[in-house]
This record gives sequence, structure tokens and C-alpha cells, in this order.
Amino acid sequence: MSMEIRKVKSLKMKIVLMAVKKMFAKMSMGNEMDIEALKKARDFLAESELKRKKNPNVTCTVRDIEGVKAEVTEPKEKKSDNIVIFLHGGAFVLKMFPYERTYVETLADRLGCTVYAVDYSVSPESKYPVALDECERVYKKLKNENPQSKICIMGLSAGGNLAVALTLRLKSKKIKMPSMIVLHSPVIDLSGQIDRSINADVNNDVIVKYTGKKQSFGIYVGDADAKQWDVSPYYGDFNGFPPAFITCESHETLLADSVALDGLLERVGVHAKTIQLNGAFHAYAGLGERTPETKKILNECINFINENF
Repeated sequence: MSMEIRKVKSLKMKIVLMAVKKMFAKMSMGNEMDIEALKKARDFLAESELKRKKNPNVTCTVRDIEGVKAEVTEPKEKKSDNIVIFLHGGAFVLKMFPYERTYVETLADRLGCTVYAVDYSVSPESKYPVALDECERVYKKLKNENPQSKICIMGLSAGGNLAVALTLRLKSKKIKMPSMIVLHSPVIDLSGQIDRSINADVNNDVIVKYTGKKQSFGIYVGDADAKQWDVSPYYGDFNGFPPAFITCESHETLLADSVALDGLLERVGVHAKTIQLNGAFHAYAGLGERTPETKKILNECINFINENF
């Protein structure tokens, strides 16, 4: 297994962890959310975005791509025509977190290429396959517009599910897949097949709380069969899958998903680099340059993308 395990040592990460625990004390992803709690969470994210410090080295615009809104982040000093498609997290019910936008801006700045963050439809207003269909339309449009460009698909948490499902769908349709895939704390099973009880007793995941073996993001799945491979990529065929860079946390509920995916890729000979960080939190890699641990991972992620571009 290509899993590297590290331990948090910096005071900065420990301070961030305390702030994350406070933020998510009354909100947990991955379970049924009442509408009022969901509205408050969405309002909080909108207010937080207004206060966010933006990167002066990039420009951000919004574009309609085949009926799907995408946030387009372009570096002022462009070095490459290659493309990153970013699929945000939020348990399929929330839009992009402010820290994810900062991460996207950092990626565009460091890579010197355009990053398209897909503003896919969320639940409960929309259910499977709406978000996945939207991501597919964006990918195909950008690939047709930029036939010589290489594409990296990056997904965080729920976006990691969509990133893997999209890549498997492209493979099934014999459409050229991305050159690589980057996943931060992806959820690959929405059926309850993966046993996440490995962290049940010591679980300190304040974002995605463990709720038993049958835990699933049912609000997104709706009436679909959760064992379909484009709902739960755990059931997919990974032969010929592109190289993958995966990060996860040692005590997060979705650790089991990353471990399972790493094993599935290794089994069919797909190159994967998986980093497990002990003492952080779910989807911590989106912090980018804000802590020593995530800055190191960001540098490795940038190198991985450049190597496969």
C-alpha cells in the first residue's frame, strides 16, 4: 500500500484544529440535516466569503459552461494552457467554503494555469445524477475547447466522490480521461459497504461524525441505487485509471474510504501517492499554505500535478 503516515507537530495546525472544532460544534456533514440548520450553514459561508482576503496574483470571474456556473481563477502570470477542474466539498448540500476559494487561488498562482471551480447543484434541491451530469458537461466542454491541454480533476470530500465518479464515467464512455486526479478526504462509498468503525472509539472528526456502518449521504443519493459505481465509486473498475494523489486524516470518519481507494488503485497497478496526517481534521489539505504541514503537502501536490502535466 502506498500510504505515508505523518504526525502534526506545528502549533499553527493545532490552533486551526481548535478553530475548526468550534466552527463545526453544531454542524456535522454527512447526516440528514434539518432545513433550518442547512440555511444557517449556507448563510455563514456567504458571510465568511465577504471577509476573505483574496490573492492579488489572480483574477476571478464567473462563466456559464453548458448551463453550469463555474468560478474561473486565472493567474496574472500564466505559464501553462493546462487546466485544473476543482470540485468543492460540503456533503453535497453546501456550496464552496471560503478556504477552498483561497486554496483554488493558490493553485492557480503556483501552477500558473487556469482553475475552474464547478458550482454544481447541491441537495436537497438537486439529487443524483444532477451534480455529476453538470461536472461531466463542464469537463467535456473544456476538453473540446482546449484539445491540446492536459486536465487535472481535483475533488475535496463530496467533491472527491464526484471527481472519481466523473473519471470512471469518462472511462466507461471511452472519453479521454484527465491526466491525473487529486483527492482530499474523498468519500467513495455512499452505500454503507465500507466499515468506518475503525475510528468509532477514538474518532475526533468534528466535521463528518461517525454514525454507524450504514452511514450514507442519502440526501444526495435520493432514490438511486447507492451501489452504482457512479454513486459509490468503491464499486468501480479502476483499470486504466489515471495517477492519483490522495490525502486523509488518521482519525477522520472517511479514513476508511481513502484506505480502500488506495488499495483498489494499487491492486490494478495504478500509481497513487496517499498521505495520512495524524492530528489534523477532515479535508485539512485545503488549508494550503496556512500551516507547515499543509504547505508541505501543497508543494508535493503542485509537484505531482506538474509531473503529470
